[in-house]
Amino acid sequence: MMKVFLVDDEIAIRETLRNIFPWEERGFQLVGEAPDGEMALPMIRDLNPDILLTDIRMPFMDGMKLCAEIKRLMPWVGVIILSGYDDFAYARQAISLGVKEYLLKPITARELGEVLQRVANQIAAERRERESAASLRMKVASGNQFLREKLLASLFTDEGDRFEDQQLLRQMRDMGVNLSAGCYVVIDIAFPLKDEARAGARAALSALAEASGGSVFTCGMPQGTRALVLGDNERDAEERAYSFATSAAQLPELKDCEGLLLSIGETVTDYYDIRRSMRAARHVRHAAAHQSAGRRIIGVGEINDRPASLENLDLSPLNEKLQYAAASEVDTILAEYVDSLGPGAEGLSLAMGYLRVAAVIAAQRIVQEAGADPRALDQALVAEVMRAEGAAGLEAVKALIRQAIACRDKSGRGASDTPVGRARVYLSRRYSDPNLMLQDVAGEVGMSQSHFSTVFSQETGITFTQYLTALRIGKAKELLSATAMRSSEIAFAVGYNDAHYFSYLFKKHTGVTPSEYRKDNRE
Repeated sequence: MMKVFLVDDEIAIRETLRNIFPWEERGFQLVGEAPDGEMALPMIRDLNPDILLTDIRMPFMDGMKLCAEIKRLMPWVGVIILSGYDDFAYARQAISLGVKEYLLKPITARELGEVLQRVANQIAAERRERESAASLRMKVASGNQFLREKLLASLFTDEGDRFEDQQLLRQMRDMGVNLSAGCYVVIDIAFPLKDEARAGARAALSALAEASGGSVFTCGMPQGTRALVLGDNERDAEERAYSFATSAAQLPELKDCEGLLLSIGETVTDYYDIRRSMRAARHVRHAAAHQSAGRRIIGVGEINDRPASLENLDLSPLNEKLQYAAASEVDTILAEYVDSLGPGAEGLSLAMGYLRVAAVIAAQRIVQEAGADPRALDQALVAEVMRAEGAAGLEAVKALIRQAIACRDKSGRGASDTPVGRARVYLSRRYSDPNLMLQDVAGEVGMSQSHFSTVFSQETGITFTQYLTALRIGKAKELLSATAMRSSEIAFAVGYNDAHYFSYLFKKHTGVTPSEYRKDNRE
């Protein structure tokens, strides 16, 4: 099933395209949408769609700029331009950016279906052609391609000197390959496959590299494949490396491969230091075998920096607020939570009952993720939390949470322990901001967007977009159950400017509309 991402600044257009076309019946999945290119770009990196359907004229980052960025970072994505302006200049620019189709609004379901199918067929044909060509080159040990891979493999040896490397650079240039760049990163791709399966995986990786437009080159190695990523600067090289690694891990030939590991070395600025990046990637592979079971993509800076898996996390807004909070923040967080339950909630038995359960679950999660047994909590205090009413109950809740936080801090897994931990704290405080984007959170924890997106999804078991959506939907459930706020008000309170889109997402994730949820959970 081909995944599609939609970008258009007009809410009505997005809603129409979302609703008029039978996406899944026709073999497509609408995985996300955004109102402008700036917001869309990190989501596209996160969701890795096959097809991008985008408007041209949008605020912040327009469609042409978005297409240019996608061509740079993810050139294997098929792009369809959707515009209300019959402008040849736009069409010509779109063609130069590799756009596959150019359509004028308004579009009917039939037109959309025909275009999507054409693009899907083109993508499938291109993939088959690249994989077939790469497979053939793997089997035929002759010609420029074989020599090119042999020359590239010589960069991934432990020995070498500048004279030999200069010769290699000239030889590659003579074959039409320019390895000159501002920065370089090596990716060590290990996969325990044999014979035809291994050859197929190498061919698929070679095809994906070819689709990068000269920014990624691969060569086979005994344990798998190594890739050389070229970038204009350190941030650009890292973005390309993590984008390539993310897409590589989702290739059909590797997606279900047990033991697949993509190890990303350090970024180097000198061509003659590529071996250093290779050795770092190899070190990551060896270290990851002992430290990072379950992760498929890991960078050189992530060794010895992984908390317990959050894969089975049941997202709860109160838990999110408290998970990495400091003891000094408990009073404020609980006060805000009680306020969200409605006026005078601390005196209502139903609201307090909800708070008790949420607090006990949060405390247990905090202790469990610190590596301790939840039964280490004072059971008498737990019993008091579940029994006490009013102000006394609230004080018991605070005491229990502080005890759990003390346990967490003693274990050394506090808020500042990992980038993902800091990101979750940041998200718990900023989820209601409708302009919150992945790049904001990545910047907060000092990572590039692609690097952060990869680390976040591996440590939580879900993508950044899925996490933020679940966090917002969880808060919306609370507000629907405990307040009289209108659905449009709740949409805004949890970070959505578009009430219709909020309702669409809510039903997609819960199976019911906001009004149905409120009715079912108030009876």
